Amino acid sequence: MDNLNDIKVYIDSFTCPAGYNHYAWEVTKKLALEVWESHLENKRFTRPVNFLCMEFYQMIRKPGSEEFILPKGSFRMPSC
Repeated sequence: MDNLNDIKVYIDSFTCPAGYNHYAWEVTKKLALEVWESHLENKRFTRPVNFLCMEFYQMIRKPGSEEFILPKGSFRMPSC
């Protein structure tokens, strides 16, 4: 994916996990979009990335791949 419109459609395709309220889900999707925007602009993403829902981590992977768009050592994934 190489444009924000396609990425937004991709991010919006994820279902809100059980227990997340609407506001938290929108913030999660917004952060994922910011990560992708930095990736497309070849800029380092400097905000903390430590979310608890697995859907967020799926959003910041290249579609159809296990490859993250951020260096894996730059964030901590939940153990569940």
